[in-house]
Order: sequence, then C-alpha cells, then structure tokens
Amino acid sequence: MSSEIKELRVTHFDNGKKIMYLAKEFLLSSEVIYISGTTNSAGTAARAAEGLVRFGYVTIENVKTETIIENGRKRTRFVVTIKKTKDFDKLYKENEEKRKQKEEERKKEEEKKKEESQK
Repeated sequence: MSSEIKELRVTHFDNGKKIMYLAKEFLLSSEVIYISGTTNSAGTAARAAEGLVRFGYVTIENVKTETIIENGRKRTRFVVTIKKTKDFDKLYKENEEKRKQKEEERKKEEEKKKEESQK
C-alpha cells in the first residue's frame, strides 16, 4: 500500500457515479484518499463521498474547506478525506463481478439488435 494520499479532483463536468467509480479505483492502492472540488463541484464531491459511505465502502475521516489565493484571486476548495472500510475489498470484488456480468449482457443485447436490424 502506498503511504502517499491520492487526491481525486472533481470538476463541474463530473457526476457522482463517475467519481464514486474513480474513488474505488484509487482506493485499490490506498487506504485513504481526498476527494476535492471547487465551489461549482463541491456538491458532486459530497454526493460521491456520501454514496460510498452509504454502500459501506468508506468512512468519512474529515471534511474541510480551504481558501487559496492564486494570482491575486481567492479560490475555495472543498475536501473530503475518506478511508476504506474493512469490507471494501469484498464489496469491490462483488460489485465488479456484477458490473462485468451486466456489461456482457449489454453486449449480447446489442449484438442481438444488430443482427435483427440486418435481416
């Protein structure tokens, strides 16, 4: 496990599902990560962290805001520190199996539709 804490930066273009997926991928190699966002993406960062807690993947260790002065401008950051639970690996494995199964089902369905449209 890496001792360096990784930071997942959320933009206003991101959605909660994407951030939850990326956070789980980050947590495969880290015990703790930061999910951070600016004023426009703080809600998405918070929803993603809360979703991961709700599903039992993580606990929230800290929530803070920071004001950084950059080139004479104030920039506000929202940072959630999350830590994976003891059940993380088990939950991740189960979810990945379900995800892969659904992906296979979608591919089969697309192939079936393609064949039907060619008739």
